[in-house]
Amino acid sequence: MRTAPPKAYIYDRCVTDSRATLELRLAALGEYVTERGWQDGGRFVDYGDDALTSDARPQFDELLHAVHEASGEDRVCLVFDWGRLSHDADHRQDFARRVLGAGAWLATVGGDSIRLSAVSTGRLTDGPVIA
Repeated sequence: MRTAPPKAYIYDRCVTDSRATLELRLAALGEYVTERGWQDGGRFVDYGDDALTSDARPQFDELLHAVHEASGEDRVCLVFDWGRLSHDADHRQDFARRVLGAGAWLATVGGDSIRLSAVSTGRLTDGPVIA
């Protein structure tokens, strides 16, 4: 029996009024999903001040809700690079833990990924470490 491909939930954030760079990243993310034959779980983008918070981000929270609702499927949160979660290392760790805690794994278009199984001792409080 063939396993279903992962469902990819694309996340990004944009602080500036210019959306050109964001659109390029979203296009690259969409191509990445298509090239791998992954299912489309949707695009979630936080804008302006919502993209800068270190805790609640409306679209990131929607992504987590969608991931949780799709339990039982292989789910991945796809970002262009780790900075799309946050440029602050501690905040990036927190956002990554939230994705893993919702049942998904994380990946970038550069090929980096982190799964809960890679976190030492399997405890969310211990990782993941994303540079």
